[in-house]
Amino acid sequence: MTQWYYSDNERNRHGPLDGAQMIERHGRGELGPDTLVWRDGLPQWQPWRDLAGELIADPGFSVAPDPAQVLTERVDAVLGSAVAEAHERADEATDAAAPRNPAGTAEPLQDAPQASPAEALRAEPAPANAGDTAPFAPASSAKPVDAYAPARTLDEPDSPYAAPRAGVAEDMTVVQGHEVVYAGFWKRLAAYMIDALLVTITYYAINTVLVLGGMVAFGAFNGFSSSNWLTGGADSMFIVYTVVTYLLMGAISLSYYAGFESSSMQATLGKLAVGIKVVDAQGRRLSRGRAIGRWFAAMLSYLSLYVGYLLIAFTDRKQGLHDMVAKTQVVDRWAYTARPEIQNRTLGTVALVVLILVGLIWAAVVGVLLVALGFAAFSS
Repeated sequence: MTQWYYSDNERNRHGPLDGAQMIERHGRGELGPDTLVWRDGLPQWQPWRDLAGELIADPGFSVAPDPAQVLTERVDAVLGSAVAEAHERADEATDAAAPRNPAGTAEPLQDAPQASPAEALRAEPAPANAGDTAPFAPASSAKPVDAYAPARTLDEPDSPYAAPRAGVAEDMTVVQGHEVVYAGFWKRLAAYMIDALLVTITYYAINTVLVLGGMVAFGAFNGFSSSNWLTGGADSMFIVYTVVTYLLMGAISLSYYAGFESSSMQATLGKLAVGIKVVDAQGRRLSRGRAIGRWFAAMLSYLSLYVGYLLIAFTDRKQGLHDMVAKTQVVDRWAYTARPEIQNRTLGTVALVVLILVGLIWAAVVGVLLVALGFAAFSS
């Protein structure tokens, strides 16, 4: 799931947000056309007007100004300032060179004065690119550098990449009244295969460290003597290791499933990969307690020889036994959001690829077993 971030007017970073949350903030007016946003895959922050089309068909923004027109306006402003300064300097030079009367004052003589260079300059037509509708602004008011401030750089103290200065509350708005696409048996099986692989890898990584550490500690306790290995409590250590192994596997699995499903993602990594999430009966995010209860309820599906999982294929809301007990449901990632129309009713590419790979692996295992049994029967 693509994660979005945006920077408000005070340069506070908000996020991560999913597409639905970005759409809602756009509707509330929090995302303007010039708001800087970033998502996974972008090399730098960009204005919202350039990316809104990825989530919203008609963002309602006005057309961005033509760069050529902006450049022309800036050139006009600079030329206007230069001409205005030339006028002022010509006036000053004319006043300084004007003949004075015998009294020494700057009052003009009796002869009719001729047009000064400044007046002649004013009488000439203005340049075509200097603007036809408005007079030139004085030099002090024309500041193109201020009017067109450069974009923020990453090394600024207030860069959007900096940590936000104020906390941002998570927006977990639930939108009711739309169709809900429930995650079917095969899609959930594909997610389970991914999650089981991740949990297993984590377990064996931690277990290997514990085993090696235990062997070193046990050897040091017995002086690294092989004669003391069997008499030094190896049987007790094996029992302790077996208990720790089961507890470790359960702790890793509980932390993984309950932690991710009660987080803002509302899904494990496997569920995120296939585009589904876990919610309660009203479509809300699971509390930590409900997520833990759902994990323990899954033990009922194991104890029922996986019949509790097979119920997913036959119930109306695609609920397993543990879902019924915990009063949860597994739905498409866009269910209960402001964009229910983009829910995926098909299996999806990721789920299909995972199921094909798992099927090939199982087929290979069964084939090897059949060959081994046939070879053993032929040999006898």
